[in-house]
Amino acid sequence: MPLKWLGKHLMIKSKFAKDIISGKKRATIRLGKVEVKANEFLIHSGGRIIARAKLKNVRYKKVKELSDEDALLDGLSSREELIDELRNYYNNITDDDIVTIIEFEVIEILNESEEKYIGGLPPYKIAQLALQHLKLSDREEVVLKTLVSTRSIRKTAKKLFGKLSMRWKVRNIVRKAARMLLEMGVLEENK
Repeated sequence: MPLKWLGKHLMIKSKFAKDIISGKKRATIRLGKVEVKANEFLIHSGGRIIARAKLKNVRYKKVKELSDEDALLDGLSSREELIDELRNYYNNITDDDIVTIIEFEVIEILNESEEKYIGGLPPYKIAQLALQHLKLSDREEVVLKTLVSTRSIRKTAKKLFGKLSMRWKVRNIVRKAARMLLEMGVLEENK
């Protein structure tokens, strides 16, 4: 199994967002060996950035070695609940598979949406305005038209580029459009 890595962004299922904000969930457990490259990272859940966190510890264990303590760190009540959760998420996980336990401490709760830009508008609204008011390249036009139809940076990246990790391409075009709309006076910067 290839080594995976975690940079400055940690994605968490939306059902765990409240547990992270409340401090109940202080770790995430990932299949395979994960190298953590940043001491601080943003936690994303439900399409939003919900918190900024500091890395506390990284440990590797086999699934069969997981404990009730590991489950509590992950916001669950028992080892059995943790194993069930892992089996539901990773279909073919076995007792001998290695998992990475990434412990973190939330240092700031963030209530702002990752998906809002200048003027407090969601990206698809900026895309609509850009298509109406700006001279765009063919590539930019395709990206923004797709964003208007999907209303999601994630869905747009997946549809146009085949993977979520390409969201940055969509975001860059939206940010460029927002700056141009601001310069034209179509948008106002939020105070």
